[in-house]
Amino acid sequence: MWVWLAISFSALLHITAAYNGPKWQYYLFKPFTMVLLMVVAWQSGLDGFYHQAIFVGLILSVVGDILLMLPKDRFVQGLVSFLLAHIAYSLAFWSQFEGNIIWWLPALLFAGGIIVFLLFLPSLGSLILPVALYIAVIVQMAWAAGEFWLTVGSTASVLAFAGALVFMLSDTVLAMNRFRGPLTSATAVVMTSYYLAQALFVASLLA
Repeated sequence: MWVWLAISFSALLHITAAYNGPKWQYYLFKPFTMVLLMVVAWQSGLDGFYHQAIFVGLILSVVGDILLMLPKDRFVQGLVSFLLAHIAYSLAFWSQFEGNIIWWLPALLFAGGIIVFLLFLPSLGSLILPVALYIAVIVQMAWAAGEFWLTVGSTASVLAFAGALVFMLSDTVLAMNRFRGPLTSATAVVMTSYYLAQALFVASLLA
């Protein structure tokens, strides 16, 4: 319980600093929140492939966080880091998949991904291919988590799928803020949903 309160408080310190400063608080607590989640994941044990892949995803996410918050824009590098994180998460979820693929789920998810891509397309410029690839990978990650949930139905699978959907929301708002114009509440929405998604992935290790 206490560690989750610490994680929530750390996330809150980062989000409030994004609006009101100071800068040191903003830079410190963004990765520190993820480090706390990594500690929880580590303490859950890293014996199985699922746990190991989730932990690798958390590490790659920290790298992406650092790249995206640097004063000089490292958007593409951050995108690559999070793309690799989503691949790690996907491998974790597919490793738990049992039974036959339920095809309506990817159809629904990829249709949503195409709509989001078309929404941002006029503003992407030279980033068309990287963004298209990123959308495809995160949708595939959500598909993997969804198949895990639909075929296994465990508490861990519910947490994993919920985390994947929240992650998609976070990235959609982030892209909207970058490509469709600044949103006043973007940082609060993006970071709250981002930390929630990562926390749900870690919670799936404990279920």
